Amino acid sequence: MRLALVGAAAAAMAFSSAVCAQDNQFPLSTLMSNLAGNSIPAGWSRNLDGSFKQADSGVLCPKSFQGYTMDNLIGPSPDRPNVLGVCVYTDGAGRTGAIRVRRYLEGWGDDEATAENDKKLMATDGSAPPMLMRTGISRRTGGGRVTVTVDRNGYLVDCSVTQLGHEMPDRAFALYCSTLTNG
Repeated sequence: MRLALVGAAAAAMAFSSAVCAQDNQFPLSTLMSNLAGNSIPAGWSRNLDGSFKQADSGVLCPKSFQGYTMDNLIGPSPDRPNVLGVCVYTDGAGRTGAIRVRRYLEGWGDDEATAENDKKLMATDGSAPPMLMRTGISRRTGGGRVTVTVDRNGYLVDCSVTQLGHEMPDRAFALYCSTLTNG
C-alpha cells in the first residue's frame, strides 16, 4: 500500500513537472484547472480565490468587483496574437466589462484612434500619460462603450464597459479597473 502511494506521488510530481515546465510560477490551482479540462491561456494563472493573474504584465482579474462578476477568461486567437487574454465580466443589468491585456504593436488597433492612443501610452521620452480614455459606440453590440487604457510593465491593458442601447455606460468599472492592474 505504501509503495503504491509513493509511486502515485512520484507519478504526480513527474506529471506536474512536465506540465509546469513552461512556467516556474505555475500555481497548483492552475494545474488542477488544466487537469479538470478548464484550459487557462499561457502566461495566466488561476488563484485560489478564483481570480486570474497575467504574469508578465502583473494584471489581476478579480473574480468580482464593482458589482461585476467574471464570466470567462479568453486567450489569444490567430487573428489577434498580440492579445494575451481578455477577462469578461457582466453585472446582471445589461452591462459587460472586460479587462484585455495585450502586447504593443505599432499601428495595431480597432481603429486609427486606438493605434494613436497606444503609441502615446508607450512613448519612452517621458511624455506618456498615465492613462487614456475613449468613448464611443460598440460596432459589435451597438451599445455605448467607455475604455480606459493603461501601460503596465510594457503591456497595454484595456478596461472597457459596454451598455446596451445608446446610454452612457457605467464609467466606474473602467476607471476602477485601471487600479486593479497593479495586482
